[in-house]
Amino acid sequence: MRSRSDLSQEAIGRLTGLSQSMVSQLESGRRDLKDVVKLRRFLNGLGAPSVTATPEQRETAESTRLLAHAAQVTMGAIDIDPTRWKGPKLPEAPLAVRRVTGTDIDHVETVTEALRAADYQLGGGACLDAIMAHLAYAHRLLRVAKPVNRCGLQLHRAVADLHNLAGWASFDVGHYRVAAEHLSLALEQAQYIEEPSLVANVLYRMGRLHLHRGHTVQSLRFLQLGQIAAQDSGCERTVALMCANAAWAYAVLGDSKRSMESLARAHDAFARAENVATPWVRFFHEADLDALTGVVNAALPGPSPRAYTVTTESLYRAVDARSPAMGRSQAFELTTLATAHILNGDPDQGVRIGHQAVTLARQVRSVRVIDRLAPLQQAARNYRSRGETAELAAEIATLRSS
Repeated sequence: MRSRSDLSQEAIGRLTGLSQSMVSQLESGRRDLKDVVKLRRFLNGLGAPSVTATPEQRETAESTRLLAHAAQVTMGAIDIDPTRWKGPKLPEAPLAVRRVTGTDIDHVETVTEALRAADYQLGGGACLDAIMAHLAYAHRLLRVAKPVNRCGLQLHRAVADLHNLAGWASFDVGHYRVAAEHLSLALEQAQYIEEPSLVANVLYRMGRLHLHRGHTVQSLRFLQLGQIAAQDSGCERTVALMCANAAWAYAVLGDSKRSMESLARAHDAFARAENVATPWVRFFHEADLDALTGVVNAALPGPSPRAYTVTTESLYRAVDARSPAMGRSQAFELTTLATAHILNGDPDQGVRIGHQAVTLARQVRSVRVIDRLAPLQQAARNYRSRGETAELAAEIATLRSS
């Protein structure tokens, strides 16, 4: 600017709020402006045009910050301060809590399990309000408890698990930023009490959130961090969960070799897993591994007869094993199964199963389930025969727009 005008260093200083000596050092390259507030004032003073980030750019920046924070927490690179754990948008407390007993903590854990079951069956929209109210109660207990004793540690573990559930339910209804806040808190709490299997589980959910939103590279990074924590936990079921989901991310990225290697590790770890598991990973049964096997093979680049066979056989086993208490999972599996049938030239079976998936999607309170219908809608709409497949595509379009 000075080379193109008559402005002196003193004049630049008056425009930007900096001293003449600071302007001189900036001009010569001896100093940099690292304070964001001063830098903004400096640029405004010089008349620099303001640039508004696009939603995609903001989303990428938030994802990068979350990943960096998760890596620091997981690797123990930052000090965790429990006094900062307040939780996003918690309802006000009706009653003060004076002391915490083992009965209080048992109550938190029991209600969390019931809410987790409701989330799996009915979707996050059916239970998120109840989760938030329960979380507010748990935080009232947390403010009174002493983290150094057994009760305190157990409560911290219960609250971490509850934030993990709150993040998952928020993700399920499309509240992605709130979901990230809950999961970030859960990660800190799990690391604070040195519970690596819960650390891994939170990172799994962060990975799935990013995979759903199309940020597959970031998703894989979260899952790779989770694999480290899973190995540290010694829980083979958690290892299997992380490896199977990493296989999905690799498949979406087009890396068939790593995808199949990761899926094989998931099956090996699951075969070694003991039946007893912590609450946050207890859901991961053989049906879930079958479901992920089908989803991974369906996502592989360049569809092949072998991948189609593995996809359909795995997903049929998963669907047959589901009880009515797993409505959301069944909706996901039916959707992928119907899509695979239509893409591989079996529209009759695809349409029949697709209508079942749509029926379940209407019953489950889940934005995520409806979002996952998009590939089925596209496959049905693009199929060369425009009869029943077109009707299925129209039905999904109506549901997604409502």
